[in-house]
Amino acid sequence: MNILIELSNIVGTVLYTAYDILLLGCVIIIYPFESLESKMTIHSNCIKSCNNYCNDLCYDISWKMCEIVTVVQIFNKKTVVPMFHRMTNNYFRNINAVSLIKNGEEIRQFATWESFEVEKENVEFDLILYTKYNETESKKNYTAIGESCLKHPEQLCSHICDVNFIIFQLTTDNSKYDINLKEPQNFFVKDNTLKFAFFKWYMKKVYDVNLTEDFSVNYMTQDMSIANLHHPFYIKFNEDGVTSFSTGKPKPKENLKDNLNDDQETNDCLTSSHREESLYTNIINSERLKEHCE
Repeated sequence: MNILIELSNIVGTVLYTAYDILLLGCVIIIYPFESLESKMTIHSNCIKSCNNYCNDLCYDISWKMCEIVTVVQIFNKKTVVPMFHRMTNNYFRNINAVSLIKNGEEIRQFATWESFEVEKENVEFDLILYTKYNETESKKNYTAIGESCLKHPEQLCSHICDVNFIIFQLTTDNSKYDINLKEPQNFFVKDNTLKFAFFKWYMKKVYDVNLTEDFSVNYMTQDMSIANLHHPFYIKFNEDGVTSFSTGKPKPKENLKDNLNDDQETNDCLTSSHREESLYTNIINSERLKEHCE
């Protein structure tokens, strides 16, 4: 690398010297009767002018090249690449638009909705997820949720829910898990409903946890509204809010109280038996003492 740099410096120096000599020769030919001092002054001014012109020209060419490269990149990203993926049905994007879920497991995936329509009669599933990806950025997406099937999923994904969760947690077996509904899939779509089937799939996919029906969800929205829902429940997204309903109740703590009461009753019975035994012993001793005295 150092040798290449030195060679480049040598070549550049030789070329600039040749350019300097050539320009001086032109000045001498054009102004043959001028004094040597005048010729050197003219040569110096010509050098400065040529250098400035070359610098400005290189600067303009560099900016134009940057503009051309930028335009080509934008055109390629927004026009050529999306058109290519549409023509190939997203075969080379390595993404799937449709996911079928049964008992918390993803059993089938389809690259397009059309391919799912062909096979849907032959597959049994509990939940269906349709993800509409951005044509240029796959990380930007919206996912519609359906229990049996979806109608017009493209239109559903265009109705975005204007709600953001500050905190969203699921609690099961005394453990808490954060639920992210925006990344990598964004579920904030109008009419999306979150139930047990969705959370069972999410916990299995993200945390590798087999969720049972004994769980609860806590969330707080940006308007500081708080909800604590116990299964069974549902959460539905509206255009600018959330509707939730729960018929479940927290696990009763009466068992612990009953155990404590049982222990207390046992202690009371033992104490009473001990007292009766002591009283009986005292009576026997008194009778024996009385017989002995007689």
